[in-house]
Amino acid sequence: MFNPGIEVSETRDLSAFLVPMQAIPHRVETAIAKGIQRRNDLPFAKAGRLLEPEGDGIVDGVIRNNDGVLVVCCQTDMPGVTPDMWDWWFGWHSLSSERYRLWHPKDHVRSALSENRSYLSDARSRYVGNTSFIDERIGGTPKIHRLSVAFRRPDDFGLNEMKLGSLGTAVCGRGGDRSKFVESAYLIHFVRATASGSEMRSRFWLGHVRSKIPILGNVISRKMNTASMRTKVITDEFGLSLLRHCSEEMNHLARILAALYARFKND
Repeated sequence: MFNPGIEVSETRDLSAFLVPMQAIPHRVETAIAKGIQRRNDLPFAKAGRLLEPEGDGIVDGVIRNNDGVLVVCCQTDMPGVTPDMWDWWFGWHSLSSERYRLWHPKDHVRSALSENRSYLSDARSRYVGNTSFIDERIGGTPKIHRLSVAFRRPDDFGLNEMKLGSLGTAVCGRGGDRSKFVESAYLIHFVRATASGSEMRSRFWLGHVRSKIPILGNVISRKMNTASMRTKVITDEFGLSLLRHCSEEMNHLARILAALYARFKND
């Protein structure tokens, strides 16, 4: 039932990209300090609003919907980085833990893929429909989370792909805890081209549970998909830690991604 994934031995010299991490933007620190917001819901069913000029109205923050779902919102400004570079990154890095650790040297531990598609020339075809198996810490906490992310097409998540193609790209996935055989999150990283590079609007909807345990899966899913269980299991603290982690990893990688792409884009 458990797929440990495929991980390749790294043969490339990545030392030039091992650079110190920097502080996250003050704007994000302020959003974390505000704690959990309880305001108008941001349902996953309306994820398509991210493609609008002003998005869904949130820049950074963590929102608890009335149904208990926790929504983590993070924006990353990325001068000199193009949307195509992000598609290349998701198609290139996941086979190698060394590449994965470049993204967040402190929190990232291991990465593998269900399929090695490195022979494909199209970056999106390498990861869309593939599953990543990652081990990572969240927001500097010591616990290592053993996660899976099944990458999907944007239109599966309600994003108009014709409209998206004129704006940039979107990395979409169904995430979960592979040690518990459960999917519990939807994630979208919408990368919009700007005059100076790109802007990333990241969203995580935490609490949409589907248990993969045989026979009992449907019973477990019904129990977990209630407001009381979602609030109990997916804590406010975890959501705030995820916001910090997302801002750290996206800002850090944005500082080295253009140089990585220039060096390894033909891999």
